[in-house]
Amino acid sequence: MNLTDDDILKFQRGTPILLDDICAIHNHTIGEIIDIGYDKFQQYLNVILMHKPVIKDKTPIAEVIQSLTDFQYLLMLVETDIQMRDLVKEAFYFFLQDDVTFSLEPAQIIVGPLSEKHFLDEGKFYDLQKIVRHMYFIDLDKDDIIIDPNDSPAVRALKEKMRENREKLQKAKAKKAAQSKNELKFSDLVGSVALVCGLQNTWNMTYYFFNDQLKRMGWREQFDINNRAAMAGAKLKKSQLKHWIRSIDSVDNKS
Repeated sequence: MNLTDDDILKFQRGTPILLDDICAIHNHTIGEIIDIGYDKFQQYLNVILMHKPVIKDKTPIAEVIQSLTDFQYLLMLVETDIQMRDLVKEAFYFFLQDDVTFSLEPAQIIVGPLSEKHFLDEGKFYDLQKIVRHMYFIDLDKDDIIIDPNDSPAVRALKEKMRENREKLQKAKAKKAAQSKNELKFSDLVGSVALVCGLQNTWNMTYYFFNDQLKRMGWREQFDINNRAAMAGAKLKKSQLKHWIRSIDSVDNKS
Protein backbone atom coordinates (compact mmCIF):
# COMPACT_ATOMS: atom_id res chain seq x y z
CA MET A 1 0.00 0.00 0.00
CA ASN A 2 1.13 3.56 -0.70
CA LEU A 3 1.09 6.08 2.12
CA THR A 4 -0.23 9.55 1.25
CA ASP A 5 0.38 13.01 2.65
CA ASP A 6 -2.94 12.65 4.49
CA ASP A 7 -1.47 9.62 6.25
CA ILE A 8 1.66 11.59 7.22
CA LEU A 9 -0.50 14.38 8.66
CA LYS A 10 -2.34 11.76 10.73
CA PHE A 11 0.99 10.45 11.96
CA GLN A 12 1.86 13.98 13.06
CA ARG A 13 -1.50 14.74 14.69
CA GLY A 14 -2.07 11.32 16.25
CA THR A 15 -5.13 10.18 14.29
CA PRO A 16 -5.38 6.37 13.93
CA ILE A 17 -4.79 4.92 10.47
CA LEU A 18 -7.46 2.53 9.18
CA LEU A 19 -6.29 -0.63 7.44
CA ASP A 20 -9.32 -1.35 5.27
CA ASP A 21 -12.12 -2.61 7.53
CA ILE A 22 -9.73 -4.81 9.52
CA CYS A 23 -8.27 -2.60 12.22
CA ALA A 24 -7.15 0.87 13.28
CA ILE A 25 -3.44 1.40 13.89
CA HIS A 26 -2.88 3.86 16.72
CA ASN A 27 -0.30 6.58 17.16
CA HIS A 28 1.10 6.96 20.67
CA THR A 29 2.46 10.06 22.30
CA ILE A 30 5.83 10.37 23.99
CA GLY A 31 4.02 10.54 27.35
CA GLU A 32 2.15 7.28 26.68
CA ILE A 33 5.36 5.55 25.65
CA ILE A 34 7.13 6.74 28.81
CA ASP A 35 4.22 5.40 30.89
CA ILE A 36 4.58 1.83 29.57
CA GLY A 37 8.38 2.07 29.50
CA TYR A 38 10.60 2.86 26.52
CA ASP A 39 12.22 -0.60 26.62
CA LYS A 40 8.79 -2.26 26.55
CA PHE A 41 7.79 -0.03 23.63
CA GLN A 42 10.89 -1.12 21.71
CA GLN A 43 10.04 -4.73 22.51
CA TYR A 44 6.53 -4.27 21.09
CA LEU A 45 7.96 -2.70 17.93
CA ASN A 46 10.38 -5.58 17.47
CA VAL A 47 7.53 -8.08 17.79
CA ILE A 48 5.24 -6.37 15.30
CA LEU A 49 8.07 -5.85 12.80
CA MET A 50 9.55 -9.29 13.37
CA HIS A 51 11.01 -11.29 10.53
CA LYS A 52 12.45 -14.76 10.69
CA PRO A 53 16.14 -15.13 11.57
CA VAL A 54 18.79 -15.94 9.01
CA ILE A 55 20.04 -19.45 9.87
CA LYS A 56 23.05 -20.98 8.13
CA ASP A 57 22.78 -24.44 9.70
CA LYS A 58 21.42 -27.39 7.75
CA THR A 59 19.47 -28.88 10.67
CA PRO A 60 15.83 -30.01 10.22
CA ILE A 61 14.50 -27.06 12.23
CA ALA A 62 16.62 -24.64 10.19
CA GLU A 63 15.17 -26.07 6.99
CA VAL A 64 11.64 -25.65 8.34
CA ILE A 65 12.30 -21.99 9.23
CA GLN A 66 13.94 -21.48 5.84
CA SER A 67 10.72 -22.59 4.14
CA LEU A 68 8.51 -20.18 6.08
CA THR A 69 7.56 -16.59 5.32
CA ASP A 70 7.79 -13.99 8.10
CA PHE A 71 4.05 -14.23 8.71
CA GLN A 72 4.15 -18.02 8.92
CA TYR A 73 7.15 -17.82 11.26
CA LEU A 74 5.26 -15.45 13.60
CA LEU A 75 2.26 -17.78 13.70
CA MET A 76 4.54 -20.75 14.38
CA LEU A 77 6.11 -18.92 17.34
CA VAL A 78 2.79 -18.04 18.96
CA GLU A 79 1.61 -21.64 18.57
CA THR A 80 4.74 -23.17 20.10
CA ASP A 81 5.76 -20.64 22.78
CA ILE A 82 3.18 -19.50 25.34
CA GLN A 83 5.32 -16.58 26.58
CA MET A 84 5.85 -15.37 23.03
CA ARG A 85 2.12 -15.65 22.35
CA ASP A 86 1.38 -13.43 25.35
CA LEU A 87 3.99 -10.88 24.26
CA VAL A 88 2.68 -10.80 20.68
CA LYS A 89 -0.89 -10.31 21.93
CA GLU A 90 0.32 -7.43 24.15
CA ALA A 91 2.13 -5.84 21.20
CA PHE A 92 -0.89 -6.06 18.93
CA TYR A 93 -3.10 -4.61 21.65
CA PHE A 94 -0.70 -1.69 22.10
CA PHE A 95 -0.81 -0.75 18.41
CA LEU A 96 -4.39 -1.77 17.54
CA GLN A 97 -6.13 -1.24 20.90
CA ASP A 98 -7.92 -4.54 20.26
CA ASP A 99 -7.43 -8.19 21.14
CA VAL A 100 -6.24 -10.64 18.51
CA THR A 101 -6.63 -14.38 17.93
CA PHE A 102 -4.20 -16.48 15.89
CA SER A 103 -5.08 -19.12 13.31
CA LEU A 104 -2.79 -21.54 11.46
CA GLU A 105 -5.44 -23.00 9.14
CA PRO A 106 -6.15 -20.72 7.46
CA ALA A 107 -3.07 -18.63 8.26
CA GLN A 108 -4.46 -15.36 9.63
CA ILE A 109 -4.82 -13.11 12.64
CA ILE A 110 -8.36 -12.23 13.72
CA VAL A 111 -8.71 -8.73 15.15
CA GLY A 112 -11.44 -8.19 17.73
CA PRO A 113 -14.37 -10.56 18.37
CA LEU A 114 -14.36 -13.68 16.16
CA SER A 115 -17.96 -13.00 15.16
CA GLU A 116 -16.99 -9.69 13.48
CA LYS A 117 -14.59 -11.46 11.08
CA HIS A 118 -11.82 -8.88 10.82
CA PHE A 119 -9.18 -11.09 9.21
CA LEU A 120 -5.55 -9.98 8.89
CA ASP A 121 -4.04 -12.27 6.26
CA GLU A 122 -0.41 -12.35 5.16
CA GLY A 123 -0.63 -9.52 2.63
CA LYS A 124 -2.49 -7.22 5.02
CA PHE A 125 -0.03 -8.08 7.79
CA TYR A 126 2.80 -6.71 5.66
CA ASP A 127 0.69 -3.59 5.01
CA LEU A 128 0.31 -3.21 8.78
CA GLN A 129 4.07 -3.56 9.23
CA LYS A 130 4.68 -0.85 6.64
CA ILE A 131 2.30 1.54 8.41
CA VAL A 132 3.83 0.86 11.84
CA ARG A 133 7.37 1.23 10.46
CA HIS A 134 6.51 4.63 9.00
CA MET A 135 4.29 5.76 11.88
CA TYR A 136 7.12 5.12 14.33
CA PHE A 137 9.84 6.59 12.12
CA ILE A 138 11.79 3.39 11.42
CA ASP A 139 14.03 3.02 8.34
CA LEU A 140 12.13 5.58 6.28
CA ASP A 141 14.91 5.53 3.67
CA LYS A 142 14.85 1.74 3.25
CA ASP A 143 12.54 -0.44 1.20
CA ASP A 144 10.79 -3.38 2.82
CA ILE A 145 12.32 -6.77 2.06
CA ILE A 146 9.29 -9.05 2.05
CA ILE A 147 9.62 -12.78 1.45
CA ASP A 148 6.58 -13.82 -0.53
CA PRO A 149 5.22 -17.40 -0.54
CA ASN A 150 5.43 -17.35 -4.34
CA ASP A 151 9.10 -16.32 -4.51
CA SER A 152 11.35 -18.68 -6.44
CA PRO A 153 14.24 -20.26 -4.48
CA ALA A 154 16.68 -17.88 -6.18
CA VAL A 155 14.63 -14.76 -5.31
CA ARG A 156 14.11 -15.98 -1.75
CA ALA A 157 17.85 -16.58 -1.33
CA LEU A 158 18.63 -13.10 -2.67
CA LYS A 159 16.17 -11.44 -0.28
CA GLU A 160 17.58 -13.37 2.66
CA LYS A 161 21.09 -12.29 1.71
CA MET A 162 19.92 -8.67 1.52
CA ARG A 163 18.40 -9.01 4.98
CA GLU A 164 21.55 -10.58 6.35
CA ASN A 165 23.65 -7.69 5.03
CA ARG A 166 21.24 -5.13 6.47
CA GLU A 167 21.30 -6.84 9.86
CA LYS A 168 25.11 -6.89 9.88
CA LEU A 169 25.18 -3.16 9.14
CA GLN A 170 22.64 -2.42 11.88
CA LYS A 171 24.59 -4.49 14.41
CA ALA A 172 27.81 -2.72 13.47
CA LYS A 173 26.15 0.68 13.93
CA ALA A 174 24.66 -0.41 17.26
CA LYS A 175 28.04 -1.68 18.47
CA LYS A 176 29.74 1.56 17.45
CA ALA A 177 27.06 3.60 19.23
CA ALA A 178 27.35 1.45 22.38
CA GLN A 179 31.13 1.97 22.46
CA SER A 180 30.80 5.72 22.07
CA LYS A 181 31.06 7.76 25.26
CA ASN A 182 28.71 10.27 23.65
CA GLU A 183 25.88 7.79 23.01
CA LEU A 184 22.54 9.59 23.30
CA LYS A 185 19.80 8.00 25.37
CA PHE A 186 16.11 8.56 24.71
CA SER A 187 15.96 10.85 27.74
CA ASP A 188 18.64 13.05 26.09
CA LEU A 189 16.52 13.36 22.94
CA VAL A 190 13.39 14.20 24.96
CA GLY A 191 15.29 16.85 26.90
CA SER A 192 16.68 18.37 23.70
CA VAL A 193 13.30 18.65 21.99
CA ALA A 194 11.68 19.92 25.19
CA LEU A 195 14.24 22.74 25.35
CA VAL A 196 12.84 24.06 22.06
CA CYS A 197 9.19 22.97 22.22
CA GLY A 198 8.48 22.91 25.94
CA LEU A 199 8.19 19.80 28.11
CA GLN A 200 4.38 19.57 28.13
CA ASN A 201 4.22 19.92 24.34
CA THR A 202 6.87 17.21 24.00
CA TRP A 203 4.90 14.75 26.16
CA ASN A 204 1.88 15.27 23.90
CA MET A 205 3.76 14.77 20.61
CA THR A 206 3.23 11.55 18.71
CA TYR A 207 6.37 9.46 18.40
CA TYR A 208 6.40 10.24 14.67
CA PHE A 209 6.16 14.01 15.20
CA PHE A 210 8.82 13.90 17.93
CA ASN A 211 11.30 12.29 15.54
CA ASP A 212 10.18 14.55 12.70
CA GLN A 213 10.93 17.63 14.81
CA LEU A 214 14.23 16.22 16.04
CA LYS A 215 15.44 15.63 12.49
CA ARG A 216 14.28 19.05 11.28
CA MET A 217 15.96 20.76 14.22
CA GLY A 218 19.23 19.16 13.10
CA TRP A 219 18.72 20.21 9.49
CA ARG A 220 17.94 23.80 10.51
CA GLU A 221 20.97 24.04 12.80
CA GLN A 222 23.26 22.62 10.09
CA PHE A 223 21.79 24.97 7.47
CA ASP A 224 22.31 28.01 9.72
CA ILE A 225 25.92 27.02 10.47
CA ASN A 226 26.76 26.37 6.81
CA ASN A 227 24.97 29.52 5.65
CA ARG A 228 26.95 31.68 8.08
CA ALA A 229 30.16 29.98 6.99
CA ALA A 230 29.34 30.65 3.30
CA MET A 231 28.61 34.31 4.04
CA ALA A 232 31.98 34.52 5.77
CA GLY A 233 33.69 33.30 2.60
CA ALA A 234 33.94 29.52 3.15
CA LYS A 235 33.66 27.39 0.03
CA LEU A 236 30.97 24.78 0.53
CA LYS A 237 29.39 22.14 -1.66
CA LYS A 238 25.96 22.90 -3.02
CA SER A 239 24.54 19.99 -1.02
CA GLN A 240 25.77 21.63 2.20
CA LEU A 241 23.50 24.62 1.55
CA LYS A 242 20.34 22.58 1.01
CA HIS A 243 17.46 24.37 2.74
CA TRP A 244 16.15 22.77 5.94
CA ILE A 245 12.52 22.81 4.74
CA ARG A 246 12.29 19.58 2.74
CA SER A 247 10.65 16.16 2.55
CA ILE A 248 11.25 14.09 5.66
CA ASP A 249 11.52 10.76 3.79
CA SER A 250 13.44 11.85 0.72
CA VAL A 251 16.30 9.50 -0.23
CA ASP A 252 18.71 12.45 0.13
CA ASN A 253 17.82 12.98 3.78
CA LYS A 254 19.95 10.37 5.50
CA SER A 255 21.93 13.03 7.31
